[in-house]
Amino acid sequence: MSRRKPVPDEARVREALAQMRIEAESGTTRVSVLGLARRLGMSNATFWRNYCEIAIEIRQAAETSGKPARASRPGNEARLAGQNASLRQERDVLAGQLEAALAHLRRLTTDNARLRGELEAARAVSHLGTARAARKGN
Repeated sequence: MSRRKPVPDEARVREALAQMRIEAESGTTRVSVLGLARRLGMSNATFWRNYCEIAIEIRQAAETSGKPARASRPGNEARLAGQNASLRQERDVLAGQLEAALAHLRRLTTDNARLRGELEAARAVSHLGTARAARKGN
């Protein structure tokens, strides 16, 4: 049987929540139930079981805050759009290189077959039938 860690009192939880909100204002973190639970060394389920009211309060605040998510801040949108454009351009370059490599491979395959045929003709190579063909002939 494992020993249960004592859960922090509500004052400690509210103090940690206040600290998270201060950090959220500066943009270093985001207020979330899971983040608060981890900060307090608890699992998400344990936090919800012991501090359901606080968890609901955090969730409602997140839904009604109207603040955009981290990825949709004005500066990030332009940066992400530029990054997407450069990734698309790189993808197109790589697709062109792949197509060129495939064309070379096709050319080398046909050249190899042609050269083997010429070599076999020049050396008067005669092919023996496969083992299966030899058995059918008997």
